[in-house]
Amino acid sequence: MQEEYRKKLQEQALDFLVGQGNDPDVVINRLKGIRNLSKQEAINLLNHFADLEKDTKILHYIVQEIGRYRDKSSLGVLIDLLTGYKEKKNEYLKVRCTVAGLLGNFRDESAILPLMYIMNDREEDYRLRLAAAESLGKIGSNKAVSPLIKIVSDDEEKSVYLKESATKALGMIGDEDAVEPLINMLDMQKDLVDKFTYLKEKIVEVLGKLNFKKDKRIEALRKVLCDRSPHVRASALEALSETGEERVIEYIEPLLRDDNESVAKTAVFAVYNLMGREYLEEMLAREDLPPVCREEIEEILEEEDDEEEFEDDKEE
Repeated sequence: MQEEYRKKLQEQALDFLVGQGNDPDVVINRLKGIRNLSKQEAINLLNHFADLEKDTKILHYIVQEIGRYRDKSSLGVLIDLLTGYKEKKNEYLKVRCTVAGLLGNFRDESAILPLMYIMNDREEDYRLRLAAAESLGKIGSNKAVSPLIKIVSDDEEKSVYLKESATKALGMIGDEDAVEPLINMLDMQKDLVDKFTYLKEKIVEVLGKLNFKKDKRIEALRKVLCDRSPHVRASALEALSETGEERVIEYIEPLLRDDNESVAKTAVFAVYNLMGREYLEEMLAREDLPPVCREEIEEILEEEDDEEEFEDDKEE
């Protein structure tokens, strides 16, 4: 029976021109007919064709079609494509990057080990490693936390982009084990700017979302308010305002006088998000309020009034 089934697949491969070295555009146009088949038959064919086809353009199309169905029977095929082609990795880079991204959509733990293998391989293209890290985050298993933390904290890892992707993945997983390493990373990078700025912003963003003790989160974010990068200070202000703790206002208000206007404006918004309109109106009475903050408050209040007026007109 199995031999008959295999023979049938081989005949269908001939019908769809797969694996014969034909013009890729012609083959892809023929492959579009698979969508007219039943779901299971389409999946079986695509899985077989992915193993058979070597042309990168056709193979990339097949992989994308496999991704449309997200059937668990395709996992082995995709993992083989991800970890294979090591000798021709540049030629098959686009295919493998797409596969790495798709594996996260299956949210299956069987993909964790091969994704970790790719992410940790410094011989691989950084784009493939980024896709692997992000897919680990999509899968959402705490089994990936330790290797992701290792990437973020590894001084020998040269790709800042990979560190950013690993940090984002940790935030998607939401495991509390990531808290201490991320806080330590902020302490280590506090005086570094330029290429590390976005990494620090990403860490702040993740710390603001991770579910761990609020006091610990607030203390970590408070320290970041002194960072040399205005972008990082602004990110910390936003994260603090989202804690919902009114006591953090004492950490936010000093940045109303920040040397950077953008940070000062962000501080105004943080106060508004945390304390509301009435508090902003009271702030306008302060004689020492910086002009840029006064203008920002007036603009916020004006926009709020316009929105209320618009809503009233709609009701009428």
